[in-house]
Amino acid sequence: MQRVEALIERLTAAGWLTQNRVRAALHDVPRHVFAPPVAWTGDGERVSKEADPEGWLDLVYGDDAIITQLDDGTTDLTTGAGRFTSSLSASSTVVSLLELLDVEPGHRVLDVGTGTGWTAALLSRLVGSANVTSVEVDPAVSAQASANLKSAGQAPRLIVGDGAHGWAQEAPYDRVHATCAVARVPYAWVGQTRPGGVIATPYAPGFGSSHELRLVVMPDGTAVGRFTGYASYMMMRAQRHPDWDASDRHGDRSTTDIDPRTIGYAPAGADLAMGAALPGVCARGAHDGAAYTLRLWSADAWAEAHYEPGRDSFDVEQGGDRPLWDLAVSAYFDWIAHRSPGRDRFGLTVSPAGDRVWLDHPGDIA
Repeated sequence: MQRVEALIERLTAAGWLTQNRVRAALHDVPRHVFAPPVAWTGDGERVSKEADPEGWLDLVYGDDAIITQLDDGTTDLTTGAGRFTSSLSASSTVVSLLELLDVEPGHRVLDVGTGTGWTAALLSRLVGSANVTSVEVDPAVSAQASANLKSAGQAPRLIVGDGAHGWAQEAPYDRVHATCAVARVPYAWVGQTRPGGVIATPYAPGFGSSHELRLVVMPDGTAVGRFTGYASYMMMRAQRHPDWDASDRHGDRSTTDIDPRTIGYAPAGADLAMGAALPGVCARGAHDGAAYTLRLWSADAWAEAHYEPGRDSFDVEQGGDRPLWDLAVSAYFDWIAHRSPGRDRFGLTVSPAGDRVWLDHPGDIA
């Protein structure tokens, strides 16, 4: 199919696609089989397969995520109004994680987040359907994936359940692959993977950037790895970050000489350092014309810092049990003092006690 070839050429030219076996899987598992009849990227462009089949194929074989569910299925997808809760992931991000996984024929793979089934089908093509177990929390999503996979001629084992618990019945696995982001890597994934096995997952602790993470399971029952790039995925349902509470709040007011955009626009390495210093804290920025507001929040505290053009100082309000703005600023300048290390210098260790971010070496604390 010409569009498949064109997609493969684009992914190869951009450096996403380097492995011949992944290239062959893309040939054999066409993406359009897993796309909904109304394709929509979330940016307003919406194309009906029935009304415009060529335009629909063009969109499906682009490199955008296609939205497949709104509000956990409670909102009609065709309305386009609601929270994105499932998608046919962008081809480049799918390929990137598959290449990090580095599977071989016969590897036993746990796939967390079946979604449309496309990644489960690609994995089935790579290692054999009998070796793939794919877990999906939403029964309706799993049922549609089952139909899609049947149309594609692939038959991995499909489980309806919480992927945070893995699927112990088929353990041990050689590889664990996640199509949803996690704020904390479930230790069940580590416990169900044999030593030397690989876990590839999007990692989104909440503070700014989301990251691509590759872990290797060690003989001592921990998993150790590094952040390899950017990865934007929807959160695992069990680990979704709380929304910002817009209700009236009254905290301590102050001013700062530090432009809130310094924190809000910080690069990925700084986000990892600040997130490690402030576990459980979310950070998001929002523009209102030329003005900018950075919001920080957690279960026990919150902060807002406002930038306005022409101001020599900036307003800050924070409340709760911790001064989140002050702590974020301190963590940011500590990152500066460490010579502003990039994302590729940070890593993560997962143990029964939880996750620990480190800088350069697993024994060092970020």
